[in-house]
Amino acid sequence: MSEEVQALPIFPLDVVLFPGMLLPLRIFEDRYRLMISECLAGQRQFGVLMATSGYGGERTTQVSTVGTSARITHVQHLENGHMDIVTVGQERFRLLQILHTEPYLVGRIEIYPLEDADSPQVRNLVTKATASFVRYLRLAGEVLGTSVEIASSPHDRTSLAYLMAMSLQIPLHEKQSLLEASNVPALLNKELLILSREEILLNLMRQVQEENRGYFRGVSLDLSLS
Repeated sequence: MSEEVQALPIFPLDVVLFPGMLLPLRIFEDRYRLMISECLAGQRQFGVLMATSGYGGERTTQVSTVGTSARITHVQHLENGHMDIVTVGQERFRLLQILHTEPYLVGRIEIYPLEDADSPQVRNLVTKATASFVRYLRLAGEVLGTSVEIASSPHDRTSLAYLMAMSLQIPLHEKQSLLEASNVPALLNKELLILSREEILLNLMRQVQEENRGYFRGVSLDLSLS
């Protein structure tokens, strides 16, 4: 067995966690309160996998095969026995096998790093994706009537690619597809396709908003009572 293969407690969630992403959680089910307590006691991480079906019971729960380990950075114990925790995504992993050795799921996993960050094509892809992402944020802000900004941009290409992936407002299955990208160029190419599509949609939404504003400016309503 490879040294990279390990057993990891698994939390199936209706979310896709990326490395570097903050994920606050409220823990209330007994099995997950046990899991988190054991992780805290052993200073261990747990794995987050997107649940795909059968979310109600551990024996029937189906999960995606690529996820991200989570490190607990903050915990607050509530009076009712529940816990509020804050976690941050650590390493991407691939699920090899589900083990039913605990009341919660345990996965036999291997670390699955995103490779080829230094390949020759990445620099050009990063430039294109970054420019497209800036346009996406600007358009989203205009449509929402607010300012959407990223406080600081990571310098390494892998973190930048993950930042764009976690910031995109897209369906979960597309987020999972981004997480499963085989390498950095593949992830950036997927993001470029999504950003191109979203830019078209946001432009259409902005156009509709402007047309509606123009319509209502030209309409006068007589609300006087006769």
